[in-house]
Amino acid sequence: MTSPRRISSFLALAFGTTWCIAGIGHLFGVDVSHPAYTLVAALCMFGPALAAVVQWRWIERKPWSALGLQPARVRWPFLLWTVVLALCIIPLCMVVILVLGDTLHVSYFGHVEVSGARLATSVAAMLEEQGLDAMKGGAAAMGAWPGGAILLLLLLFAVLAAFTVNLPFMLGEELGWRGFLYEATSNWSPAKRIAFTGPVWGIWHAPLIMMGHNYPGYPFMGVFFMSVFCTLLALLFDWSRTRASSVWAPCVLHGIINGSAGAIALFGWDGHVLVASPAGVAGFVALVILGGVLLLLDGTYRRSFFRVPSEAPSPEPNFAS
Repeated sequence: MTSPRRISSFLALAFGTTWCIAGIGHLFGVDVSHPAYTLVAALCMFGPALAAVVQWRWIERKPWSALGLQPARVRWPFLLWTVVLALCIIPLCMVVILVLGDTLHVSYFGHVEVSGARLATSVAAMLEEQGLDAMKGGAAAMGAWPGGAILLLLLLFAVLAAFTVNLPFMLGEELGWRGFLYEATSNWSPAKRIAFTGPVWGIWHAPLIMMGHNYPGYPFMGVFFMSVFCTLLALLFDWSRTRASSVWAPCVLHGIINGSAGAIALFGWDGHVLVASPAGVAGFVALVILGGVLLLLDGTYRRSFFRVPSEAPSPEPNFAS
């Protein structure tokens, strides 16, 4: 049941935990280029889950059942559709860059080329930045590899990671956003829940954005862009949580996105950091397209989008209805 006090208490715990961890990191000079940044970012990800556990189990003393953790309740066809949806994001982002950058010559989008030659060039540049010039010869050998096959392998590895090593870290966020907060707003329409959860989720990232995450060189504008990005993503996440009836589906969605996003850096170049990335304008366009297609194909979710649950039709087992 929705209660402003419940939501405020959870958000205070989630933001307080994460921002304190990030603040401690900042005191020690940690930013995105620091060796300890990955550890700080990983610890920050557990803030929402810790807040959900404290709020749900210790303060409200409720059972685990409503947080969507039971594997037996997963609607597996929609978990599969979640994987398909996640795999479309990065390739579609590349198509946006190809159309707006390479074809229409909008310079901020830069360029993209899915080829072994481009991969070799990008890897060589990364090695040079790290002072590993001696390894650049090995990078040159990648030029003979087929670009499409490399991209496919990267996406498959992202799926594997999402179901294994990435899963605990994704649950660190999703148990909060699509676990407790989803339950706490369960009598809202999906549209209202997305409009609330998305910006909250984006602003929660603020300390990491200020450290250079996603938008290096743009700490303040980056917080705004991250809020837009998370709001657009929230539609996909809300759909996945609703239709799969489990928090594990958005965990997988989150893991695939995080695991595949680096492909843009391997095949794209010369784009502006606020534009030519999954979390930039190119990603925004891709997410708007995917969100529109999702609402077009899933009639059940579309018809419930602006309705509170008492008015919404019962979920149907098929994807297109």
